[in-house]
Amino acid sequence: NFLEFLLAVGMPEEKAKEENKITGTFDVKIDGKKVSMENDTPPYVSNLVLDEEVDEKLENEELKSTTTLSGNVITVTSNTKNGEPAVTRTYSFSDSGLETTITAYRDGKTISAQRIYKRV
Repeated sequence: NFLEFLLAVGMPEEKAKEENKITGTFDVKIDGKKVSMENDTPPYVSNLVLDEEVDEKLENEELKSTTTLSGNVITVTSNTKNGEPAVTRTYSFSDSGLETTITAYRDGKTISAQRIYKRV
């Protein structure tokens, strides 16, 4: 349901179709309180800190993001500069891979999608 998600958050249809076809590598590293998430297609790096609010740029939007870790689940909660909820990303790790749930909040609506990555 990732294509529907991209369209619902306002991405132009042609770009959404291209984004939906992308398969790449998503790498997550935890070093103490530092969390690094790196996507190779398209190239993107997000540097976060557990239990601290940091500035994050996500799809041309400046956000304030807070990251938590509970067992095998990382949750990133992001708000706009005005403090309004923007997006929540949940990363659930298992022996076989990673399941990501993305929930965006737009115009009073809640829109969600899931992506599944295989461990390599």
